[in-house]
Amino acid sequence: MNHRDRWPIALLALLLLAYVGLAGWYSLVIPLGEAPDEVPHFTYVRYLAQHGRLPDTSEEHEAFQPPLYYAAAAALTFWIEDDPDAPFAVRHNAYYDVADPRSPKNLLLHTAGESWPFRGWALAWHLVRLLSIALGAVTVLAVYRLGRVLFPEAPAIALAMAGLLAFTPQFLFLSAVVNNDNAATAFSALILWQVAAVLHDARPGWQRPMVLGLLLGLGLLSKANVAVLVPIAGLAVVLAPATGAGRQAGADGAAGERQAGRRGAALRAAALGLLVCFGVAALVAGWYFVRNWLLHGDPLGWNFVLETNARREGPLTPEVLAWLFQGVFRSFWLGWIGIAFEEVIYWILGLVCLAGAAGFVAWLARRWSVLAGATRWTLLLLVLHAAGTLASLIQWTATVLGTDQGRLIYPILPTVMLVLAAGWAWWGGQRGRRPVLGVLVAGMLFLAVITPVRYIGPVHAPAPRATDQELGRAVPLDARWNGIRLLAFQLTNRQVRPGEKLALDLYWEATEPVGEDLMTLIQLVDEDGQFLMYADGSPTAGRDTTDRWPVGVPLASQHLLPVPADGAPRTYRLTISVHPFGASAWLPVTGPGGAARGDHLLLPVEVEVIGP
Repeated sequence: MNHRDRWPIALLALLLLAYVGLAGWYSLVIPLGEAPDEVPHFTYVRYLAQHGRLPDTSEEHEAFQPPLYYAAAAALTFWIEDDPDAPFAVRHNAYYDVADPRSPKNLLLHTAGESWPFRGWALAWHLVRLLSIALGAVTVLAVYRLGRVLFPEAPAIALAMAGLLAFTPQFLFLSAVVNNDNAATAFSALILWQVAAVLHDARPGWQRPMVLGLLLGLGLLSKANVAVLVPIAGLAVVLAPATGAGRQAGADGAAGERQAGRRGAALRAAALGLLVCFGVAALVAGWYFVRNWLLHGDPLGWNFVLETNARREGPLTPEVLAWLFQGVFRSFWLGWIGIAFEEVIYWILGLVCLAGAAGFVAWLARRWSVLAGATRWTLLLLVLHAAGTLASLIQWTATVLGTDQGRLIYPILPTVMLVLAAGWAWWGGQRGRRPVLGVLVAGMLFLAVITPVRYIGPVHAPAPRATDQELGRAVPLDARWNGIRLLAFQLTNRQVRPGEKLALDLYWEATEPVGEDLMTLIQLVDEDGQFLMYADGSPTAGRDTTDRWPVGVPLASQHLLPVPADGAPRTYRLTISVHPFGASAWLPVTGPGGAARGDHLLLPVEVEVIGP
């Protein structure tokens, strides 16, 4: 291996190391369960590990998904038992509100049971996340190999494809969590690489169709959207002998009879390739589709899928398509609940994409006539795959809700990165190609590095420390429950209309290490003790749990309490009660000197609900 061959491999190794380091960092910054459908994906894994069989929809929300990713994760974690001191429990955040920018955007509450050193179910969860990271590395490697097949004399383009992918913040985000999209994306990238390899192999024989069939079968066992690749793989196998025969004929200068013989051989090779490719795929994945047919009446288990998804009512309007485009584009680069770039960054990314696409089209216009037939067929099949994936997303959007997520089109990541890298390489020209692509990858790396600090971390930050000014403005209380103390409160609005929210600021402190997760019940009650509304959640309004509080540090929290739209106008009082998570027994509250104050603290303030 000469120097020309060594430097791309060395840079690829650095890219993969950087990707693994970044994805590992993302995995530690993103709390468990705070990613698209991560909780049901993980509970599917737990079910397989504990029961050794596939679940149905009454047992697991994601039971309609093909099982490969979950089976691999279960095999990785079946030996881990839950810690008796930290049993598995999903604690939903009562203060989560996607529509109110003042509300926390963490879906769940996270206890000390998730902290390092990981144990029990938390250890299993993190191990499955490592599986996702490994699959992401496979995707990066496959994209690089696809680039080398298409641009054997321009390794910088292949490296740029891999670098842009490895440092895309949302790709890192998804690769760092539990989700079967990681398996679907990895196998899609491997299949597209092998499609290109089959077409570029002068004598593909039966070995490459066999590998392609194996990958296709594994992909079909990963997620249903890989089915778009079935005709792509079939076309590649059919075309491969013809492109190989054409290259051989051109090289040999054979006469017409010899060319006709080669065409006949190509047809026989195509038939054999199809038989091998789809035969292997059927051996690997066929059992799953037969199972669906027997259990649900069709190979895809479509009715089974629809049982677990919210159905869309009404047609696909231009407004819905605009919503879909915006959501998919934004979350393709970075987007989840509360996590998003500033608008200007999305505009810059959009311009980068448009310029890359324009450069790619210009490159095609200049080079199409001199491209090898195998390269042209590969590019056409990549476009066909992208079109099929987008069409299936639109069809899925016409069927169910919540489809505005870029991860749903991640199987086309290799094609997107190809267009960007090749397009910008064309703008750079022969001399400027490497600097231009280097700047492009460096820019994506910059976004990847700042994302955990600027965009993910703050969303999941614990309750802030209360300042002396805040405590000075608040009404002092000094009420205590089992190691926690309510220092003071402040009510921003004492008059509220039905449908509006009360903003109640509470200031807490742990007087000693708290070994349990305590919840607070805040009620708005009338003079007869009947509640108008209540909120039962963490004392710091969904920011963290009491077993993670630092001792002696005053913590500030704002509780946004919605008043029902049919709330009767009158005067109410606020009460606060404390209980352990999962228990309904109220803890006694004590005042200064240990004086008993019952089990419900009545705040010394009145709230007036006024008419509209």
